[in-house]
Amino acid sequence: MNLKEQSFIATILTAGIGFLSQASGNWQDTLVKIVAIINNRNDINELVEDFNLYYFFLGIFLIIVTVILNFYSKRKVCVLNINGYMRQRIEPYFKMKKDIRNDFRERKINFVNIYKKIFCNRLDKESCECILEQIEDQVNAFKNETIEGKRGYTGIAPIPFIMYAGTFLEREEIDDYYEFDKIDTKNYYKLEHKKNKKYPKLNLRTKLEDLDMNKDNLVIVISITRNITDIQLRQFEEKCNIIKLEVDKPYDNTIRYKEQLNEYINSIFDTIEEISQKLNHIKTINMVCSSQSCLALEIGKRSVDSTRIPEMISYQINKR
Repeated sequence: MNLKEQSFIATILTAGIGFLSQASGNWQDTLVKIVAIINNRNDINELVEDFNLYYFFLGIFLIIVTVILNFYSKRKVCVLNINGYMRQRIEPYFKMKKDIRNDFRERKINFVNIYKKIFCNRLDKESCECILEQIEDQVNAFKNETIEGKRGYTGIAPIPFIMYAGTFLEREEIDDYYEFDKIDTKNYYKLEHKKNKKYPKLNLRTKLEDLDMNKDNLVIVISITRNITDIQLRQFEEKCNIIKLEVDKPYDNTIRYKEQLNEYINSIFDTIEEISQKLNHIKTINMVCSSQSCLALEIGKRSVDSTRIPEMISYQINKR
Protein backbone atom coordinates (compact mmCIF):
# COMPACT_ATOMS: atom_id res chain seq x y z
CA MET A 1 0.00 0.00 0.00
CA ASN A 2 1.52 3.34 -1.02
CA LEU A 3 1.26 6.60 0.90
CA LYS A 4 -1.64 7.94 -1.23
CA GLU A 5 -3.70 4.83 -0.58
CA GLN A 6 -2.89 4.93 3.13
CA SER A 7 -3.90 8.59 3.29
CA PHE A 8 -7.17 7.96 1.42
CA ILE A 9 -8.15 5.00 3.63
CA ALA A 10 -7.22 6.94 6.77
CA THR A 11 -9.40 9.86 5.62
CA ILE A 12 -12.43 7.59 5.11
CA LEU A 13 -11.88 5.94 8.49
CA THR A 14 -11.60 9.32 10.21
CA ALA A 15 -14.81 10.49 8.53
CA GLY A 16 -16.62 7.31 9.58
CA ILE A 17 -15.54 7.69 13.20
CA GLY A 18 -16.50 11.37 13.05
CA PHE A 19 -20.05 10.59 11.89
CA LEU A 20 -20.42 7.96 14.60
CA SER A 21 -19.31 10.40 17.27
CA GLN A 22 -21.84 12.97 16.03
CA ALA A 23 -24.70 10.49 15.97
CA SER A 24 -25.29 11.13 19.65
CA GLY A 25 -24.04 13.39 22.39
CA ASN A 26 -21.38 11.05 23.80
CA TRP A 27 -19.87 7.60 23.35
CA GLN A 28 -22.09 6.07 26.05
CA ASP A 29 -25.21 7.04 24.10
CA THR A 30 -23.71 5.64 20.92
CA LEU A 31 -22.93 2.35 22.66
CA VAL A 32 -26.47 2.12 24.01
CA LYS A 33 -27.86 2.72 20.52
CA ILE A 34 -25.64 0.02 18.98
CA VAL A 35 -26.82 -2.51 21.58
CA ALA A 36 -30.44 -1.47 21.03
CA ILE A 37 -30.16 -1.85 17.24
CA ILE A 38 -28.55 -5.28 17.60
CA ASN A 39 -31.40 -6.38 19.86
CA ASN A 40 -34.11 -4.97 17.51
CA ARG A 41 -35.41 -2.53 20.10
CA ASN A 42 -38.22 -0.31 18.82
CA ASP A 43 -37.82 2.35 21.51
CA ILE A 44 -34.33 3.48 20.40
CA ASN A 45 -35.19 7.17 20.48
CA GLU A 46 -36.46 6.87 24.05
CA LEU A 47 -33.21 5.32 25.32
CA VAL A 48 -31.07 8.35 24.59
CA GLU A 49 -31.73 11.82 23.31
CA ASP A 50 -30.73 13.57 20.07
CA PHE A 51 -29.55 10.44 18.28
CA ASN A 52 -29.00 10.96 14.52
CA LEU A 53 -29.70 7.64 12.86
CA TYR A 54 -28.44 8.86 9.46
CA TYR A 55 -25.06 9.86 10.87
CA PHE A 56 -24.85 6.54 12.66
CA PHE A 57 -25.40 4.38 9.56
CA LEU A 58 -23.22 6.62 7.41
CA GLY A 59 -20.40 6.22 9.92
CA ILE A 60 -20.86 2.44 10.00
CA PHE A 61 -20.89 2.38 6.17
CA LEU A 62 -17.62 4.34 5.89
CA ILE A 63 -15.90 2.09 8.43
CA ILE A 64 -17.00 -0.99 6.46
CA VAL A 65 -15.66 0.61 3.27
CA THR A 66 -12.36 1.20 5.07
CA VAL A 67 -12.12 -2.47 6.05
CA ILE A 68 -12.87 -3.59 2.47
CA LEU A 69 -10.34 -1.18 0.93
CA ASN A 70 -7.69 -2.25 3.39
CA PHE A 71 -8.35 -5.92 2.58
CA TYR A 72 -8.06 -5.41 -1.18
CA SER A 73 -4.99 -3.20 -0.89
CA LYS A 74 -3.20 -6.07 0.85
CA ARG A 75 -4.14 -8.43 -1.98
CA LYS A 76 -2.69 -6.12 -4.62
CA VAL A 77 0.58 -7.29 -6.15
CA CYS A 78 3.36 -4.74 -6.55
CA VAL A 79 5.92 -5.98 -9.08
CA LEU A 80 9.54 -4.82 -9.05
CA ASN A 81 10.65 -4.71 -12.71
CA ILE A 82 14.38 -4.16 -13.32
CA ASN A 83 15.28 -3.22 -16.90
CA GLY A 84 18.92 -3.03 -17.99
CA TYR A 85 19.06 -4.55 -21.48
CA MET A 86 15.71 -3.31 -22.79
CA ARG A 87 12.50 -1.64 -21.67
CA GLN A 88 10.08 -4.45 -21.02
CA ARG A 89 6.85 -3.69 -19.17
CA ILE A 90 4.88 -6.40 -17.43
CA GLU A 91 1.62 -4.40 -17.38
CA PRO A 92 0.23 -5.91 -20.68
CA TYR A 93 0.66 -9.41 -19.23
CA PHE A 94 -1.40 -8.53 -16.15
CA LYS A 95 -4.15 -6.90 -18.19
CA MET A 96 -4.64 -10.16 -20.10
CA LYS A 97 -5.16 -12.09 -16.87
CA LYS A 98 -8.88 -11.95 -16.06
CA ASP A 99 -8.37 -13.26 -12.54
CA ILE A 100 -5.85 -10.52 -11.74
CA ARG A 101 -7.56 -7.62 -13.57
CA ASN A 102 -6.08 -4.29 -12.51
CA ASP A 103 -5.14 -5.45 -9.02
CA PHE A 104 -1.42 -4.75 -9.44
CA ARG A 105 1.22 -2.05 -9.56
CA GLU A 106 4.56 -1.96 -11.31
CA ARG A 107 7.67 -0.29 -9.91
CA LYS A 108 10.21 0.02 -12.70
CA ILE A 109 13.96 0.39 -12.27
CA ASN A 110 15.15 1.44 -15.70
CA PHE A 111 18.86 2.01 -16.36
CA VAL A 112 18.86 0.92 -20.03
CA ASN A 113 20.24 4.19 -21.40
CA ILE A 114 23.12 4.61 -18.97
CA TYR A 115 24.03 0.92 -19.27
CA LYS A 116 23.96 0.60 -23.07
CA LYS A 117 25.14 4.08 -24.07
CA ILE A 118 27.71 4.79 -21.36
CA PHE A 119 28.71 1.86 -19.15
CA CYS A 120 29.04 -0.75 -21.92
CA ASN A 121 31.35 1.56 -23.87
CA ARG A 122 33.47 2.83 -21.01
CA LEU A 123 33.17 0.19 -18.26
CA ASP A 124 33.87 3.09 -15.91
CA LYS A 125 33.37 3.37 -12.17
CA GLU A 126 31.31 6.57 -12.34
CA SER A 127 28.49 5.23 -14.52
CA CYS A 128 28.51 1.94 -12.57
CA GLU A 129 28.05 3.80 -9.30
CA CYS A 130 25.16 5.77 -10.82
CA ILE A 131 23.40 2.50 -11.66
CA LEU A 132 24.10 1.03 -8.23
CA GLU A 133 22.79 4.15 -6.49
CA GLN A 134 19.60 4.07 -8.57
CA ILE A 135 19.08 0.40 -7.75
CA GLU A 136 19.63 0.93 -4.03
CA ASP A 137 17.24 3.90 -3.80
CA GLN A 138 14.43 2.33 -5.80
CA VAL A 139 14.65 -1.18 -4.31
CA ASN A 140 14.47 0.32 -0.83
CA ALA A 141 11.46 2.41 -1.90
CA PHE A 142 9.80 -0.74 -3.27
CA LYS A 143 10.50 -2.59 -0.04
CA ASN A 144 9.08 0.19 2.14
CA GLU A 145 5.89 0.71 0.14
CA THR A 146 5.04 -3.02 0.02
CA ILE A 147 5.39 -3.89 3.71
CA GLU A 148 1.72 -4.88 3.97
CA GLY A 149 1.05 -6.12 0.42
CA LYS A 150 2.12 -8.89 -1.93
CA ARG A 151 5.41 -8.56 -3.79
CA GLY A 152 6.33 -9.71 -7.26
CA TYR A 153 9.57 -9.56 -9.22
CA THR A 154 10.73 -9.65 -12.82
CA GLY A 155 13.81 -8.36 -14.58
CA ILE A 156 15.81 -8.30 -17.80
CA ALA A 157 19.20 -6.95 -16.79
CA PRO A 158 22.84 -7.98 -16.22
CA ILE A 159 23.13 -10.56 -13.46
CA PRO A 160 25.61 -8.59 -11.27
CA PHE A 161 23.13 -5.71 -11.02
CA ILE A 162 20.25 -8.08 -10.25
CA MET A 163 22.29 -9.72 -7.48
CA TYR A 164 23.12 -6.28 -6.09
CA ALA A 165 19.40 -5.45 -6.00
CA GLY A 166 18.80 -8.66 -4.08
CA THR A 167 21.16 -7.60 -1.29
CA PHE A 168 18.62 -4.94 -0.27
CA LEU A 169 15.86 -7.55 0.03
CA GLU A 170 17.49 -9.73 2.68
CA ARG A 171 14.84 -11.62 4.68
CA GLU A 172 12.10 -10.07 2.54
CA GLU A 173 9.55 -12.39 0.94
CA ILE A 174 8.88 -12.27 -2.79
CA ASP A 175 5.45 -13.82 -3.30
CA ASP A 176 5.54 -14.24 -7.08
CA TYR A 177 8.26 -14.39 -9.71
CA TYR A 178 7.61 -13.59 -13.37
CA GLU A 179 9.98 -14.58 -16.18
CA PHE A 180 9.92 -13.44 -19.80
CA ASP A 181 9.80 -16.27 -22.35
CA LYS A 182 11.71 -14.76 -25.28
CA ILE A 183 11.81 -18.00 -27.29
CA ASP A 184 8.31 -19.53 -27.43
CA THR A 185 5.51 -17.25 -26.24
CA LYS A 186 7.28 -13.87 -26.23
CA ASN A 187 5.37 -13.19 -23.03
CA TYR A 188 5.70 -13.50 -19.25
CA TYR A 189 4.90 -16.54 -17.16
CA LYS A 190 4.64 -16.87 -13.39
CA LEU A 191 6.64 -19.47 -11.51
CA GLU A 192 4.09 -22.08 -10.47
CA HIS A 193 3.75 -23.71 -7.08
CA LYS A 194 3.74 -27.47 -7.72
CA LYS A 195 5.50 -29.82 -5.33
CA ASN A 196 5.63 -33.00 -7.40
CA LYS A 197 6.52 -31.52 -10.77
CA LYS A 198 9.63 -32.86 -12.52
CA TYR A 199 12.40 -30.45 -13.49
CA PRO A 200 16.15 -30.60 -14.23
CA LYS A 201 18.36 -31.04 -11.18
CA LEU A 202 21.25 -28.69 -10.46
CA ASN A 203 24.22 -31.04 -10.22
CA LEU A 204 27.61 -30.53 -8.61
CA ARG A 205 30.15 -31.47 -11.32
CA THR A 206 33.33 -30.82 -9.33
CA LYS A 207 34.82 -33.30 -6.86
CA LEU A 208 35.33 -31.39 -3.64
CA GLU A 209 38.06 -33.77 -2.49
CA ASP A 210 40.20 -32.58 -5.43
CA LEU A 211 40.24 -28.93 -4.35
CA ASP A 212 43.62 -27.22 -4.04
CA MET A 213 44.07 -26.41 -0.36
CA ASN A 214 46.62 -23.67 -1.16
CA LYS A 215 44.20 -21.49 -3.12
CA ASP A 216 42.25 -18.97 -1.05
CA ASN A 217 39.80 -17.84 -3.75
CA LEU A 218 36.83 -19.71 -5.11
CA VAL A 219 34.80 -19.54 -8.32
CA ILE A 220 31.23 -20.80 -8.31
CA VAL A 221 30.11 -21.46 -11.89
CA ILE A 222 26.34 -21.86 -12.38
CA SER A 223 25.12 -23.04 -15.80
CA ILE A 224 21.34 -23.10 -16.09
CA THR A 225 20.38 -21.13 -19.22
CA ARG A 226 23.73 -21.42 -21.03
CA ASN A 227 26.75 -23.67 -20.63
CA ILE A 228 29.75 -21.72 -19.28
CA THR A 229 32.88 -23.08 -20.94
CA ASP A 230 36.40 -23.57 -19.61
CA ILE A 231 37.66 -20.99 -22.11
CA GLN A 232 35.43 -18.35 -20.48
CA LEU A 233 36.94 -19.24 -17.08
CA ARG A 234 40.62 -19.07 -18.03
CA GLN A 235 41.23 -15.88 -16.03
CA PHE A 236 40.46 -17.79 -12.81
CA GLU A 237 42.42 -21.00 -13.36
CA GLU A 238 45.71 -19.98 -11.76
CA LYS A 239 44.53 -18.57 -8.45
CA CYS A 240 41.07 -20.06 -7.85
CA ASN A 241 39.37 -23.34 -7.20
CA ILE A 242 36.60 -23.66 -9.78
CA ILE A 243 33.34 -25.30 -8.68
CA LYS A 244 30.76 -26.12 -11.35
CA LEU A 245 27.02 -26.46 -10.73
CA GLU A 246 24.91 -27.11 -13.81
CA VAL A 247 21.81 -28.75 -15.22
CA ASP A 248 22.27 -31.51 -17.78
CA LYS A 249 21.03 -29.48 -20.73
CA PRO A 250 21.04 -25.72 -20.05
CA TYR A 251 18.32 -23.81 -21.92
CA ASP A 252 16.33 -20.57 -21.67
CA ASN A 253 13.56 -20.49 -19.07
CA THR A 254 14.71 -23.66 -17.34
CA ILE A 255 13.19 -22.47 -14.04
CA ARG A 256 9.42 -22.88 -14.05
CA TYR A 257 8.49 -23.60 -10.42
CA LYS A 258 8.97 -22.02 -7.01
CA GLU A 259 10.14 -25.31 -5.52
CA GLN A 260 12.72 -25.57 -8.31
CA LEU A 261 14.03 -22.08 -7.59
CA ASN A 262 14.28 -22.79 -3.85
CA GLU A 263 16.03 -26.12 -4.47
CA TYR A 264 18.61 -24.49 -6.75
CA ILE A 265 19.32 -21.71 -4.26
CA ASN A 266 19.68 -24.14 -1.36
CA SER A 267 21.98 -26.35 -3.42
CA ILE A 268 24.22 -23.39 -4.29
CA PHE A 269 24.59 -22.14 -0.74
CA ASP A 270 24.87 -25.60 0.80
CA THR A 271 27.81 -26.17 -1.56
CA ILE A 272 29.37 -22.84 -0.62
CA GLU A 273 29.08 -23.61 3.10
CA GLU A 274 30.50 -27.11 2.65
CA ILE A 275 33.51 -25.74 0.77
CA SER A 276 33.97 -22.94 3.31
CA GLN A 277 34.25 -25.56 6.06
CA LYS A 278 36.83 -27.52 4.08
CA LEU A 279 38.79 -24.42 3.07
CA ASN A 280 38.24 -22.05 5.97
CA HIS A 281 40.84 -19.61 4.65
CA ILE A 282 38.77 -18.59 1.59
CA LYS A 283 38.84 -14.83 1.12
CA THR A 284 36.60 -14.31 -1.92
CA ILE A 285 33.86 -16.16 -3.77
CA ASN A 286 33.64 -15.23 -7.44
CA MET A 287 30.21 -15.93 -8.92
CA VAL A 288 29.91 -16.62 -12.66
CA CYS A 289 26.29 -17.31 -13.43
CA SER A 290 24.20 -18.05 -16.50
CA SER A 291 20.66 -18.17 -15.21
CA GLN A 292 17.31 -16.49 -15.08
CA SER A 293 16.81 -13.27 -13.21
CA CYS A 294 14.85 -14.83 -10.34
CA LEU A 295 17.84 -16.98 -9.33
CA ALA A 296 20.21 -14.00 -9.46
CA LEU A 297 17.93 -11.98 -7.16
CA GLU A 298 17.70 -14.85 -4.66
CA ILE A 299 21.48 -15.28 -4.68
CA GLY A 300 21.79 -11.58 -3.85
CA LYS A 301 19.31 -11.95 -0.99
CA ARG A 302 21.32 -14.81 0.53
CA SER A 303 24.80 -13.41 -0.11
CA VAL A 304 24.71 -10.71 2.57
CA ASP A 305 25.22 -13.15 5.45
CA SER A 306 28.87 -12.30 6.15
CA THR A 307 28.96 -14.59 9.21
CA ARG A 308 28.56 -17.73 7.07
CA ILE A 309 30.07 -16.95 3.66
CA PRO A 310 33.06 -14.87 2.49
CA GLU A 311 32.88 -11.77 0.32
CA MET A 312 31.09 -12.48 -2.96
CA ILE A 313 31.88 -10.91 -6.36
CA SER A 314 29.56 -11.39 -9.34
CA TYR A 315 30.84 -11.38 -12.93
CA GLN A 316 29.13 -10.70 -16.22
CA ILE A 317 30.00 -13.07 -19.07
CA ASN A 318 31.13 -11.11 -22.13
CA LYS A 319 30.44 -13.00 -25.36
CA ARG A 320 32.57 -10.71 -27.52
